[in-house]
Amino acid sequence: MTTIRPDIEGLRALAVGSVLLYHAGLAWVPGGFVGVDVFFVISGFLITSLMVREISRTGRLDLASFWARRARRLLPASTLVLLFSGLVTLLWLPVTSRKDFGGDIVAAAAYVVNWRLGYREVDYLAEDVGSSPVQHFWSLAVEEQFYVVWPLLIALVVALTTVARRKRALFATILALTVASFCFAIHYSAEQPGLAFFVSTTRLWELGVGALLAIGWPLVLRVPAAARAAGGWIGVGAIAVAAATYDHTMTWPGTATLLPVLGTAAAIAAGGDRMLRRPGVGRLLGLGPVVWVGGLSYSLYLWHWPFLVAAEGLWGDLRVRQSLLVVLASAVPAWLSYRYVENPLRVSPRLAPTRSALWMGAAASSTAAVVGVAVIASFALVDTGRLPSKEEAPGAAALQDPRFAGVDWTTVDSVDAIRPSPLAPDRPDIYTTRECMPEPLEDRFSACEFGAVDSDHTVVLVGDSKAAQWFTPVKELAERAGWRMVFIGKDGCQFANVIRPYVGGQPSPTCDRWSQEALQWIIDERVDVVLTVTRFRDALRPGQDVQETQTREAMVDGLVSHWRDVLASGARLVSILDTPGRPGSNVPGCVQEHRDQLTACGYPLAGRLERTGAPAQLAAAKRLPEAAIVDMTDVVCPGGAVCPPVIGNVLVYRSGTHLSDSFAESTLDLLGERISEATGGLFGAAPD
Repeated sequence: MTTIRPDIEGLRALAVGSVLLYHAGLAWVPGGFVGVDVFFVISGFLITSLMVREISRTGRLDLASFWARRARRLLPASTLVLLFSGLVTLLWLPVTSRKDFGGDIVAAAAYVVNWRLGYREVDYLAEDVGSSPVQHFWSLAVEEQFYVVWPLLIALVVALTTVARRKRALFATILALTVASFCFAIHYSAEQPGLAFFVSTTRLWELGVGALLAIGWPLVLRVPAAARAAGGWIGVGAIAVAAATYDHTMTWPGTATLLPVLGTAAAIAAGGDRMLRRPGVGRLLGLGPVVWVGGLSYSLYLWHWPFLVAAEGLWGDLRVRQSLLVVLASAVPAWLSYRYVENPLRVSPRLAPTRSALWMGAAASSTAAVVGVAVIASFALVDTGRLPSKEEAPGAAALQDPRFAGVDWTTVDSVDAIRPSPLAPDRPDIYTTRECMPEPLEDRFSACEFGAVDSDHTVVLVGDSKAAQWFTPVKELAERAGWRMVFIGKDGCQFANVIRPYVGGQPSPTCDRWSQEALQWIIDERVDVVLTVTRFRDALRPGQDVQETQTREAMVDGLVSHWRDVLASGARLVSILDTPGRPGSNVPGCVQEHRDQLTACGYPLAGRLERTGAPAQLAAAKRLPEAAIVDMTDVVCPGGAVCPPVIGNVLVYRSGTHLSDSFAESTLDLLGERISEATGGLFGAAPD
């Protein structure tokens, strides 16, 4: 097995090329993310090959030298890019994202950012956190964790086995771990797809395939050259097919991942020794320009993503042509980094990898420098406005306040002060702990009591985060009326008899169980009033396959089913119409950066309600006349044409399409009047 494999450099070029084109948004490589899987197999093969050769030569594995070599190879360029990412965060990204992205940079420096991103993926409250400038470091974190654990495992096997049994023991151990990781990846990708994409335990098997190839290389050499050559072409073809036909909707890393992973293994097996001198895929991958790109692949991968994020921070959403130009531009710092930082430090005889202590110290120093920049980026949050009192900032109450008569909030470009600070996560108190608001994948039910808990009258607020946004005013209404208020919530889950696929298009059985438990609790308790909100427009009927198309009819049927059962229990049912919003936007960040141009942060109402759960709610209420609708759209979007970011000196939104708690609280009297009307005066009216 040769030490230098130009065909593997060519595979690296194929991998990084597919990732860069995918990130640039090219439609003909919707599966370009498979390039990362190609990298994993290559890393598993090369690293295991190095360790096997060292063990064969010396009978042991020098762990300190191994980790020093890894630090020497990876640390200089990654440190430079992390420092650059800190500057990108500080200079060009929304100030409301700095804390999140600063934490990402610290996690990337410690090579654990994949776990941080994985948990953010399933965090329902992180919906408006944009693209992190170090998001691409997740794959490097997986590899670095592999570089820490793998040599320890191999050293342990070597220590516990004789020379005669060593190779078989290594192969058996790696095979067992690879199979276990693959099985776990299939299971976990179905259960928690957002988290499974990032975590190391679902990716270990991909590196393991490369490791198995390295351990079994003598057996590979026995395969006829013609078969290996054919396998090489098939392998590269498999990678190309995956890049051209897969897309982001696929469960990953599931069984579909086998195509690029085994394809990469076949392409590696087709090279080495005399194969590179034969006509075949190795000759193609070993062409000079391809090898040059492969040698630059690490730097290209590191630099292209923060450049794209910086460009979007400066100019907004990019077109494909613009993204391609940005990716091409990132090749300049990538080459400079490779030429003057990465390569000199890697080949310098004065910085030999045998100087383990030197490189461990360098690793600690570079990490400390990155952490320092990240901390600066995280906490350089300057709020240039003062916080007004509730009297100065009445919020929705201003719509009925004579002091603000004639003010058209849709045209207001600046105000003296805004409450709350756009930099503050203004959520209702129900989020203070997770006791009353389980996360989407958490299998738990809770019914939390507030107000006059011994009262003979009970109002229930039930639903997901869109119900939770009304928690504060409903709680105050209950306290004012002397009622018991019960909150039954679960992020991302619908109060309807439907199936609603969650992250990655997979079912969420915890949501389905929660919805039925909530309904049964309401029926058993025989409450007076049920308030609910529906965020989702479409759904599947119970029993449908998650791959089928979701429909509004299914959501309407599911709402009618639950609502009918609530009404049959004797309760009044009021559905507060879902509020409009602009998904994916960061209104607080926009307001913070446009204090004197607030109109830049508003959006037209036209077409927005169609994207919410409102149409399904209205359709369900039409079929059940006993169910009432409370519509607050004219409060959120006064005038009916534009939805402003600030009303009555109060920030309307806190994240995504969710109202800020301060604004929701300011609707107290308006909301109470409408609920009172909907319940025939039973609940919501102000005391005499």
